[in-house]
Formats: sequence, structure tokens, C-alpha cells
Amino acid sequence: MKVRMILTIIFSCIFIDAIAKNLPDSTLRLPEFRNIPWDSSMKEVREKEDAYYLQNFSGFGITALSFKDKLAGIETRIDYTFKNDQFTEGAYIIKPGDLFKNNFVHLLEFLTQKYGNPEYRSGPLYTSDTVWVKENDYGRFRGPSFYWVFNGGFIALISKKFEDEITVIVLFSHGSSIEEYTKNKDVELNSFPFRVIEK
Repeated sequence: MKVRMILTIIFSCIFIDAIAKNLPDSTLRLPEFRNIPWDSSMKEVREKEDAYYLQNFSGFGITALSFKDKLAGIETRIDYTFKNDQFTEGAYIIKPGDLFKNNFVHLLEFLTQKYGNPEYRSGPLYTSDTVWVKENDYGRFRGPSFYWVFNGGFIALISKKFEDEITVIVLFSHGSSIEEYTKNKDVELNSFPFRVIEK
């Protein structure tokens, strides 16, 4: 059930406007996720991943493997998503609680150091007094998000809140642009402004 909730969060987490339809690919290829080659099989991932194994999940046309480890010193759940037994998406799922702003800034700095400045952002600024924007009447809120675009995919740092539970996701998506990803997940592209970050 937890895996289904996490997958629902991931599938619903990118809300951008029509500018997303024109996002260019970078000339840099999408980096591997935890040194695991894209399109690896589940068996290959299980053999190569040395983090603590939690569980697997199948449903909605995908299979996922979950592990537990740290990212930049922060406790995290790690999800590998497979389609037709090929690894297509990796995610770090973090529940920061009261440490949200500290963890979010730390992860943004960590990812920027590794992959350069993000090209785009959406949602409120993390420095705002109010970082949460209401998405619906059922307790779901969206926070700040940042995006790094690559040839063959993208990386996103996304923050969400459901009632009082905050989730920060570092998503690696292989084989699709942001537009294709949102279209495949039936996500509306006009829910939140999507801004180019000035260099």
C-alpha cells in the first residue's frame, strides 16, 4: 500500500504550464541512477544494488523495487521502476518532517554541485514565507520544484505535502522529456507556472 501511495505521488508530482511543450533536450546524456545502467533488468538491479532491500510491487503496468539508504546524508527510500523488465525510472523518497527547508536546500545544493544549475523551476520559492500551494480540497499541496534537463530524460527535485506529511522526491526519469512524462501520467500541464531559471 505504501508503494502504491509513493507511486501515486511520483505520478502526480509534476504540474507545469504550456511552456513545457517546448523544453529543449540538453546535449548531456542523463546520468545513471546509483551507477545502475538504464534499461537494466530487475535481476541485474538486485545483483548490483547493495542498499537494504525493502520490497517489490507490481501493478498499474509497472514493477518497482524498493530499498533503504541515504542520499547526501539524508535517510531515504529508493525506488526503481521497471516497464517490461527494463529500468526506466529511479527515485529517492524522503520524509523530512520539520527539517523540510534544511533538507530541501541541502538536496538542491547537492544536485547543483553534481549536475550544474537547474534549468527550470515551478511552484513557490523555497525562500518564501509560504512554500505550499493548495492543489485540491483533499489535503494535497505543492511546494517548490527544480528540473535538470538531459538528452534522454530529466532529473527533478520535487516537494509535496498531503495534509501534514511532507515528501521530497529526487526523480530520475529515463527515456522521456518532461512533456512526455506528464502526458503519460495524465498530468495537466497548466496547473502551475513553469519558469526558466536565469543563469
